[in-house]
Amino acid sequence: MNRPKLKTITITFLSIAIVGTLSSTAYFVPKYLKELQQKRDASRDCVRYRDFLLASDAWEQEGDTDQAQGVYALAIHHFKKGQCTQIH
Repeated sequence: MNRPKLKTITITFLSIAIVGTLSSTAYFVPKYLKELQQKRDASRDCVRYRDFLLASDAWEQEGDTDQAQGVYALAIHHFKKGQCTQIH
């Protein structure tokens, strides 16, 4: 007669543990991934990516599309290398 109570307690405890683990994972993993992305976005490659995008836009405004395309290619290179947040 003591077995069903023990089984119920065990199932309840495991259910609470599983729900707690899933909740913690759902909360902390996105926060962790966001922090990693912020670190990557502060890297030298991502700073250069944003700078080259601005320079490319400036060259395009001046009418020099060849220079703008070259600088844009450099920006894309740094974007891929740094795994930056896309702004182009």
